[in-house]
Amino acid sequence: MNSENEYISFEELYLNNMQLLVQIVDCNTVIIEAGRGTGKTEGVTSRRTITVAKDLPRETSVLAHKSYVALLANVVPNILAFYSEPRGEEQKPLLREGVDYVVGEKKLPGHFHRPRFAPEHPEHTIFFANGHNIRLVATDQQESIAGSNIVHIFIEEMKLNKGDKLKSRLIPAMRIGRLSKNISQTQASIYYQGVTGVSDTARVSIGEDSWFQEYEENMNEELIAEIVTLSLHINEALYNIHQGRNVEAMQKRVAKYAPILNRMRKVATLYMRVSTFINRDVLGPQYFATQKKMLTSSEFLTSICSIREKKAENMFVANFDELTHTFDDSYKYEAIMKFNLKDNFRITSEYLKHYNPDEKLELGFDPGSFASFVVAQENRKTNEYRILKEHYVYSPKDLPELAREFNQFWCNRRNRNIDLYYDRAGNQRKPQKRQHETDAKELKHELEKYGWRVRLMSLNQRTIFHWELYKLMLKLFAPDDKAVPKILIDSNECPNLISSIYAAPIRKGSNPIELDKSSEVKLPLNLQAGLSTQIPSGMFYLLWGKFEKFLIMTKGAFSGTLPGNMTV
Repeated sequence: MNSENEYISFEELYLNNMQLLVQIVDCNTVIIEAGRGTGKTEGVTSRRTITVAKDLPRETSVLAHKSYVALLANVVPNILAFYSEPRGEEQKPLLREGVDYVVGEKKLPGHFHRPRFAPEHPEHTIFFANGHNIRLVATDQQESIAGSNIVHIFIEEMKLNKGDKLKSRLIPAMRIGRLSKNISQTQASIYYQGVTGVSDTARVSIGEDSWFQEYEENMNEELIAEIVTLSLHINEALYNIHQGRNVEAMQKRVAKYAPILNRMRKVATLYMRVSTFINRDVLGPQYFATQKKMLTSSEFLTSICSIREKKAENMFVANFDELTHTFDDSYKYEAIMKFNLKDNFRITSEYLKHYNPDEKLELGFDPGSFASFVVAQENRKTNEYRILKEHYVYSPKDLPELAREFNQFWCNRRNRNIDLYYDRAGNQRKPQKRQHETDAKELKHELEKYGWRVRLMSLNQRTIFHWELYKLMLKLFAPDDKAVPKILIDSNECPNLISSIYAAPIRKGSNPIELDKSSEVKLPLNLQAGLSTQIPSGMFYLLWGKFEKFLIMTKGAFSGTLPGNMTV
């Protein structure tokens, strides 16, 4: 870290009310549920990493996310950018790389203190000069925390983590052996066994997890108010000391009240739920006007206003269960772990654990101004059908860009064969037969430019009715039905497919059953990926083409009308 004289200083800076309260309270556990553009990562997580590191020399914290790939590609670069951003009149960085911290170094600089516990993967660790280190942990990779002894947890995008996994894998590692040297000093820290977590409000209607809201019940508002009062009292004394005013009296004030404040902070939890409007002075009114135009009302209420919503109802894929039908062991971590935090990292099919480059790929394609397809492979030995990846573009991008993106990702193929499923006749009330087939042929042409061999699997296919799709989805997603392949969706590589399954309802009052596709009209193109029926439609065409045989049609069979006592 910077020397003591450099580190303790006063300067003018802007903090919104949320960031300011976090700084003032500065307690053991801080959970922030805040809208977009509120400065969660910069104003809370990044600042707290420095504060915790300074107070707990040689100890280990963890930075957690649902996906290790997201940590490498997005979260860590943002935190490091915060450290190195020029500040003040002299435009010095907050921390200097190589002096105050290093990343991904197996051999630490000579002036660095050594961590109490040597990290298993130093190439994926942030080291501070006082020996504190922050390791990366993903809830989709249980091994990333195995055997660790940690003092503090930082969690980014809490809504994307499954609470049960995070609690069972991370919380037990919050420990240090009682015989460890200087353990009493560590345990005395206000941050010891604390949590710092940030997130937007979870949209439970599209499968996001609101587990972190449990912390709201742990907050003692009276205690927080007392901490604020005492903290400001001490801060005033520190400022007077800095200005040389009544120094002796101010030092006595600090000596008397600082230990009391620390004891209060050590047992306190701060939970804040704030909207984006807390940053209105910085963002300006035009930002909110633009967001209101671009977002749906429910998206605006959750993402901007931080208003919580209810779970999805009346889903078209009625038997979909995220615990049963998704998987998160997506990657070959033995290969990913070879990357250093200093490297540029890009995920490709080479790192997909469940992809077999010797087998063909099967695509479910939905064309249009928003064009998308899902990519899947069948494993007959395990009776599993895994949807491995989603791809999409929207206007002004079109099929050439979609094909190029696909080819860049699936770069390590040995089998170049693709079976392309699509909706030849259009499963809507107005047939779009010729247009859909033309789009499929154009996509085939674009893919074959890269050496792929594409078969059009929906030629001469009859019209698919929504009620038929509904019945087939009931069959394919039924729990414990061993007569059909188990459908599994990659939660890391298909996040929009999963969220939009929750956003694909049955049209109210439809008889026979119809999929409500109004989201494809109401939403702007840039929001359709995770909130419309676009990407699920590609999945429907794929599953119909592959598994229509499981839809046994007999006289008097399901007609598309829901029984009166059936709830979906």
